[in-house]
Amino acid sequence: MKIKAQILRDYLAVHSWVGIVCGLLLFIAFYAGAFSMLEPEIRQWTQPAVSKADVSNDIDESFKQFLAQHPEAKGRLSLRLPNADSQTPLMRLSTRESEEWFELQRDGKVREADIVKEPDNSGNFVDYLHRKGGLPIPLEWAERIIGVVSLLYALALVSGIVVLLPSLVKDLFYLRIGPNLKRMWLDVHNLLGVASLPFHIVIALSAAVFGLHDWIYDAQDKFIYRDGLQATVQRDSIKHPEVDRSQWLPPTELLRKVREQAPGFEPQTLEYVGLGSKRVRVMVAGNDDMHFKRGAQYGFGFVHAGTGELYDRIYFPGDKSSALSASLVSFFSLHFGSFGGNPVRVLYVLLGLSGALIFYTGNLLWIETRTKRMRKTREIEERPRHVRILSGATLGVCVGCAAALPATLFASRLLAPHVADIDSVHQWTFYVLLFGSVALAWRLGTQRAAIPLLWFAAVCNVLIPALALLYAAAPALFGGVAVKTHHLNFLLFEGLCALLALFFGGLAMRQKNKAS
Repeated sequence: MKIKAQILRDYLAVHSWVGIVCGLLLFIAFYAGAFSMLEPEIRQWTQPAVSKADVSNDIDESFKQFLAQHPEAKGRLSLRLPNADSQTPLMRLSTRESEEWFELQRDGKVREADIVKEPDNSGNFVDYLHRKGGLPIPLEWAERIIGVVSLLYALALVSGIVVLLPSLVKDLFYLRIGPNLKRMWLDVHNLLGVASLPFHIVIALSAAVFGLHDWIYDAQDKFIYRDGLQATVQRDSIKHPEVDRSQWLPPTELLRKVREQAPGFEPQTLEYVGLGSKRVRVMVAGNDDMHFKRGAQYGFGFVHAGTGELYDRIYFPGDKSSALSASLVSFFSLHFGSFGGNPVRVLYVLLGLSGALIFYTGNLLWIETRTKRMRKTREIEERPRHVRILSGATLGVCVGCAAALPATLFASRLLAPHVADIDSVHQWTFYVLLFGSVALAWRLGTQRAAIPLLWFAAVCNVLIPALALLYAAAPALFGGVAVKTHHLNFLLFEGLCALLALFFGGLAMRQKNKAS
């Protein structure tokens, strides 16, 4: 396929500059996104073990006693069923201003549960890091920036394919690994980009929608819907039934009826939305790996509190009553990887890491190209200052993120039993290590900083499996901290960190041999 040389140069310039502007944010978003696929395991791995000897595991009695002892409670009551996070039922009462967790003691009293608040746990930290692209600013500001970055990312995908078209068949699977660094990184960059192109298109478009949804809704409200978006949605939505509290079925009976109507669906939570009002809506959230899910981990539907009938299944796994809602659910699920169970999660981890590598190699290509071009035209020996700044930032941010993320989770596991504000541990550990890595890369230069930073990343990653082994082999070393049960799924997280430790250690040794 022949394309004019000037068109190729224009598209290459667009592709390069969009990559340079957005590459580092996208690297952190993809790298943290790969870890966020293991969010449940990370949350359970880092949270402290809590003795439940005095806590009742009776779901119905827990719910009944909460309503009896908190008759004036208002807001959203979530009844979380026993799972890997907690072997006993938990109840969360949340409003716009607060969030409280409760559990039923064996003496019949409902008391506040001593657990890490959901926004502060390590799983949420990894998810927020992914959604913010590592920006140390509030989520609502960062998401809009990431939304714009995602649009530019989509533009980079299109321009990159146009640039690659003339040599697509000849060069796609040709990896020239050797002394020519520019050619080697170009081959890796192109192969990863084309092989995972459908994944990247879905991620770019869906992330843009997630980040800019407030602006999109505002535009629809003003220009599309005559009566306004909210009024139109309320008019077209299924009407929720009004059921007197005395007619509510016990939670276990509701769950039994849901399972009868949806074999294969495993409920995780019952949500009583609008508690304290006349029209309480009961939502069941759960998992079914055979179908796409609306959320990152769960699909959901609305249940009649008095009969157990699933009367609104628009976001329920496997529902095909509406082509529009089915398309929307698949769109969300393809971004989250919330289908297919562990095989798909592992695939998305690999796609996330390979995506991060695409942005890293893209920056390296620009640096190598710029350096060679300026050496030819200006006869200079060392890289220009702006190239050195970008080179140091690329090494420091990318390798620093790869080191800081596991180090933060390691610190969270050790300090969670002793520190009340665990989110401060997350924020300080991650950003001190990240910015410290950037400062080191700028201070020493990329050539001298590469080896110690790569070894640092390897050591930080190996801390995760090493700590798990130490807990298993010598729990007495950790004093009075309750022993945590090791779940089989923890091996996904620990194994990932072990492989990354080998990867960065191998790169460090290769870099050392090359330097000598």
